[in-house]
Amino acid sequence: MSDFFEEYPGYPNYEQMATHDEAHGKTTRKKLWMVFWIMLIVTLFELFIGFKYSEELGELNKEYLFIFLTVAKAFFIVFVFMHLGDEKKALKYVIIAPYTLFIFYLAFMAITEGVYSYHIKDIIATVIGHQ
Repeated sequence: MSDFFEEYPGYPNYEQMATHDEAHGKTTRKKLWMVFWIMLIVTLFELFIGFKYSEELGELNKEYLFIFLTVAKAFFIVFVFMHLGDEKKALKYVIIAPYTLFIFYLAFMAITEGVYSYHIKDIIATVIGHQ
């Protein structure tokens, strides 16, 4: 195997690159704990809103809020664990923008059609009841 790296000196040797010192490990652990606490706070906020202000927000606003917070957590995971946060700004937008629009489009359609199908039952019952 050493012949390969001598023949191709620019090729990365991942076995040698994987060795990190304790300072790097400490930084990585600190970053993971930060991600854990942020995700925990957002999740507890979702639970608090769901239990405490469920009636005040209204069903539709609550659904939109939960979808927004879930998408925000998903993007945070992508930025940290899939290392998208380390990329250039243009690449971030190229990757994230289409998915963001598609997710919000799907959420909008699901909520809109769900409300429509709920009201269509009342309309059908009204029409059948009058005949």
